[in-house]
Amino acid sequence: MDEITAPLVAVEWEDITAYSRTALPDDFEPYRLRKLTCGLLWKETADYVVVVGDYDITNEGRDYRHNDFHIIPRGVIRQLTYLRDAGSLVSLQVEAS
Repeated sequence: MDEITAPLVAVEWEDITAYSRTALPDDFEPYRLRKLTCGLLWKETADYVVVVGDYDITNEGRDYRHNDFHIIPRGVIRQLTYLRDAGSLVSLQVEAS
């Protein structure tokens, strides 16, 4: 089995929010969507990061081993946290805002 060298990360980011009612709310804050995506940090550029949520360890020798890509633009990322390896467990603390 190949060794997976990509680090595990948790990315907190803000998603696009659509509001389609005819009356505009006074405060859009309650309608904002915050996301938390965890997985392997597959690629990192100045414009975006790619997090892979699913890696098939049984497809050795095939082209497709990673699935469930999240391509997150840097402009919407609030925080990127490298998860610590604790044996077979990872640790993540999320602060409530």
